[in-house]
Amino acid sequence: MKKNLVLLVLISSVVFGAKAQHFKTTTINGKVWMAENLNMVIPGSSEYNFDPELGRKYGRLYTWDAAKKACPSGWHLPTEQEWDQMIDYVGGEGKAGKQLKPGSSFGFNALLGGLTDVSNFRLIGYYGTFWSASGYDQDHAWYFFITPSDFITKTYFRKTYGFSVRCIKND
Repeated sequence: MKKNLVLLVLISSVVFGAKAQHFKTTTINGKVWMAENLNMVIPGSSEYNFDPELGRKYGRLYTWDAAKKACPSGWHLPTEQEWDQMIDYVGGEGKAGKQLKPGSSFGFNALLGGLTDVSNFRLIGYYGTFWSASGYDQDHAWYFFITPSDFITKTYFRKTYGFSVRCIKND
């Protein structure tokens, strides 16, 4: 069955406390996703190498606990199931990584922002790592990573690591 693709990228405004932030959104399979990595300063988050310029480009990296609190009102950290549904819609694990990177028709614009274990930053430009809201066990949670070879893979990792956040609008 052929899917009709309609790309709609909007600029949205959200008020965080007394500060308004603007960000792009895209609609994929009827769900509104942020079309850029979150860059909201909260405890448990940092820019790659503590560099504000890299934060502006790639967003911040969040621990899992911080990621669950980072999305603005009316938005939430996507569950493992929401990620799975979006990945299936854009072509499955073997194709979705390419479909979610900048320049694709879906407008998700995933950047490969790397990761951190709080003191060591690595893999910027090589891996994009994104938290889900779904825990795996007491110490681990599900996340998705995009590789340079355009795959997107689901696995779990320590909740204390810092990964990127994409928020999805509440239904």
